[in-house]
Amino acid sequence: MKWRMHGANPEKLYEQFGIPMPEKVIDYSDNGNAITRTKPFNINYEALFNDYPDDEVRRLKEIISVKDQVPIENILFANGTNELIYILASYYQNQTVAVFHPTYSEYEKAFKAYDAKVEHVFDFTEIKEHHRAIIICNPNNPTGRFFDYSIMNEVVMKLASHNTDIIIDEAYIDFMPKAKRTLDIVNYRNVYLLRSLTKFFNMSGLRIGYVLSHKDNIEKIKRRQPTWSVNSIAQAVCEVYLNDEDFIRRTKEFYQEERNRFFKEITKLGFKYLPSDVNFFLMEVEDDIDIIKYLLEKGIVVRHTRNFPRLDGKYIRISLKSREENDYLLDALRSYVSKRK
Repeated sequence: MKWRMHGANPEKLYEQFGIPMPEKVIDYSDNGNAITRTKPFNINYEALFNDYPDDEVRRLKEIISVKDQVPIENILFANGTNELIYILASYYQNQTVAVFHPTYSEYEKAFKAYDAKVEHVFDFTEIKEHHRAIIICNPNNPTGRFFDYSIMNEVVMKLASHNTDIIIDEAYIDFMPKAKRTLDIVNYRNVYLLRSLTKFFNMSGLRIGYVLSHKDNIEKIKRRQPTWSVNSIAQAVCEVYLNDEDFIRRTKEFYQEERNRFFKEITKLGFKYLPSDVNFFLMEVEDDIDIIKYLLEKGIVVRHTRNFPRLDGKYIRISLKSREENDYLLDALRSYVSKRK
């Protein structure tokens, strides 16, 4: 069986297993925020259809500059962090790079698109001087673990000494209850911090993210980025979200509490899990195909780990949803455990 490389799009998983797709499906493979915004957006969408978007994305840069305490010249917005990953990968054509595993499969795909030699590393001590660049997801997908900035600063300093660039994908950093917002990117020319706005604000269909880096690096990326890369609607919606402090606070509080509650419940059922700092986590399973198929029949989609090195199907990834939806998943897990006794 050829496993899908990403979560989401549950209809494809049902088709793959030959299971009829129920009318109601809850997709726990999608890492987007389950909290919904209750206030109106008050955006004139029709007006945004007619004019070209601001190619400098100035209003969002101003907001991020204040929030992340970074000068505007060190910020560049893009059509999602995937666009940035592919642009950055283009600068390492035919060179040797490292990808910190287990992690998001698109990194390796991007580097290989430019004929880079990709080596897997599983510990910071495995990074070598011949690596022209390394990409690290922090907090990591799929494990949900966060490397503290004190650790990352040490890694950055070490890599700077032998001319290795470090690309840190912080797509899930906003789910952290308390995380220092940035590394000292202004003083290091070898650091690229990628941030996504689509995960935390659950707007994956709009595609928007940004990079924080030295101003010379920002100019380098811009040279290979299409003009008007970020559409007007994405800019307008993000401006509303970024200014909604109540939504941001509610999300952080919810996931911290719900994660702890969910861990306690699955522990009672005999499941083991890997500790996580964000909205998703890995749960250890004995037979991944069996439990995935069982949950699919209940209208529940989880993420397999067959394409993650050293995970190899020993876990499933679960992204927490609303409390009610999480209770539905817990009930399904209880019935699964009872069935196997």
